[in-house]
Amino acid sequence: MTIIAPPENVIAVQTEVGFERTLGLLRIELPRHEFRILGEVDFNRELESLIGLATSRYVVLIVWHPFSAYQALLSDPNGGLMVPFSLAVYQNGDVTTVSVLKQPSLIPEASLGIRALGQELNRRMRRVMLELGIYERPQDHHSVEHRKAVRG
Repeated sequence: MTIIAPPENVIAVQTEVGFERTLGLLRIELPRHEFRILGEVDFNRELESLIGLATSRYVVLIVWHPFSAYQALLSDPNGGLMVPFSLAVYQNGDVTTVSVLKQPSLIPEASLGIRALGQELNRRMRRVMLELGIYERPQDHHSVEHRKAVRG
């Protein structure tokens, strides 16, 4: 797992876990962190069917955190602009990149309440992304000592 240094308004990681597996893991991890997936847009399929151009695998998950959305709307009528938001998953050679805009990067003059909620959403999203690193470990869960004992 590599945390990449994208523009300052993006949180992004690269993983050696394959594209499909990363997408599947996000479908599991996001709900564990109280994010709900509202939809998926398969960019490469849509672009190929609509304009005949093929691209690398690229899927955008449309996600939100319901309680934070409620708090955002209580804090500021423009709070709904930060939810839902998009999480991009794309194949980049041998690695898969996962990225999301920091919240509320599109509302620079956001109220203190909205900024606090944005920081919490960013913290939760960083946690989801970092947990993808767990799946990069070798699948053999036996320790070296265990393997030596089995071999005798």
